[in-house]
Amino acid sequence: MQLVDTHCHLDFDCFDHDRQQVIARAHASHVEKIIIPATQKKFWPRIKQLCQPQTDLYACYGLHPYWVTEHSQHELTELEKTLTENNAVGVGECGLDFRPGQADRALQQDIFETQLSIAQTMALPVIIHAVHATEAVINILKKYPNLRGMVHSYSGSHEQAVQLIDLGFYLGIGGAITYTPNSKLHYVVSKIPLTALLLETDAPDQPDLLHKNKRNEPAYITSTLQAIANIKKEDSELIAQQTTQNVSKLFGIS
Repeated sequence: MQLVDTHCHLDFDCFDHDRQQVIARAHASHVEKIIIPATQKKFWPRIKQLCQPQTDLYACYGLHPYWVTEHSQHELTELEKTLTENNAVGVGECGLDFRPGQADRALQQDIFETQLSIAQTMALPVIIHAVHATEAVINILKKYPNLRGMVHSYSGSHEQAVQLIDLGFYLGIGGAITYTPNSKLHYVVSKIPLTALLLETDAPDQPDLLHKNKRNEPAYITSTLQAIANIKKEDSELIAQQTTQNVSKLFGIS
């Protein structure tokens, strides 16, 4: 069985003291590859450094909406150069976060759309953060035909999931699926095809129920896999195989 963690912030400081052990535990849990999305430009170099010596770690570069007021036009200009020079597999993490207290929505949308344009021009998949903003993201994506990517840590409705799949997007499912039976997310996962799903942890955030209130890490993705298997009443190895094939199709990672 081979698994891929499609969204893990392995570059974060909280992994500095045991990063290699975290990677070893991931391998022991059949997590063969890990995709590392960026959040801020100042962290792009450490993602580059982390992914260069590894054959199982893959870099994405982008600007996260949470820090949108700290981003600049210069950083957006540098993004395309960084993507080109560092063999990135995707653009992101980018998107919209409409929770109360977050930055101006118009500014978020402007920086988000600039990154979508870069992804479209470079024919790279985009990794999207959408919190309380799934409908807004869908409406924006309709303006970018042939763009592909994933909405990570999906939290929208079934109807919105269908729209995203029709637009060529995959849905990232993480530890949240291990909580609260009969939730909206359980319903969505039960209805959408395996060909539209990706596994992720969003480590160090969003741990599964077994590791609640602890630092998340890629090895814990097996709990998400089993939860999906239970919900869909499918063999976990079948789900592992299909989601890994989905990663290959989207990110070009064999």
